[in-house]
Amino acid sequence: MKRILLLLVLTISLLVAACGKDATPAATPAATEPPTITATPDLCSSENLPAQAARIHNLMREFDDYSSLASNTPQAQLVVLIPEMQRILRNAEDQAVPACLQGLKKLQAAHMTVVVQTLMAFMSNSDINLVDTGILQSRELHTQYDIELARLLGLTLTIPPSPISDLATPDTNAALISPTIAPVVTVTNPGPSGVNLRNAPDLNAPEVGILAVQSTTIALGKTEDDVWILVEIPELPGQTAWLYSTLVQLSVPIDQLTLVTP
Repeated sequence: MKRILLLLVLTISLLVAACGKDATPAATPAATEPPTITATPDLCSSENLPAQAARIHNLMREFDDYSSLASNTPQAQLVVLIPEMQRILRNAEDQAVPACLQGLKKLQAAHMTVVVQTLMAFMSNSDINLVDTGILQSRELHTQYDIELARLLGLTLTIPPSPISDLATPDTNAALISPTIAPVVTVTNPGPSGVNLRNAPDLNAPEVGILAVQSTTIALGKTEDDVWILVEIPELPGQTAWLYSTLVQLSVPIDQLTLVTP
């Protein structure tokens, strides 16, 4: 009887073991890694704002250096400086800044634009009142820029009074208010067809406009070989182009023009 019970127990044990081998183990859920979250830095925070403002102010410092140089440059030679000042202006306009610095950027661009326009007006011998107005506007815009920069950085800025009488001081674009103003030099297209204006002194350079027959514009300089003349594009103050000298007439001998290196 005991042998029969023992055999029965062994048989049941073998059957249970066999069933266990055929059973499919439950799948263990794969561990899921939490997503990596990269925080976008707040460029207007107190930690990041000074560095962002410095990017804008570096362009203003470069522009101020050229403005200071222009104040001691003869009228006829300003044509060499103006393109560099226009380059800085374009860089300032194209620079991406956070929302908190948009106001500072606009004041900077406005100041630079007025300075460039005033220099061009001075070179073309425009009404002296227009030049004086431009000087005052540029100084006011620079003051507003300085105040806004100080506010953003938490600084206290004291602006000294700026009476009109001190326009004659050396630090206020002396070249613009010089009592000696050289006569403007003009270039005229006598015809019979329009003269191409190019963005470089080269016949293969792209055309940027045309000087129509009997039209006149301001001559700003020339190449060393007297082949090309730098002129102001008609109806686009502040923008310049090159034209072939043999196709036009100058109001003065070409050797009196300022030498410009492209």
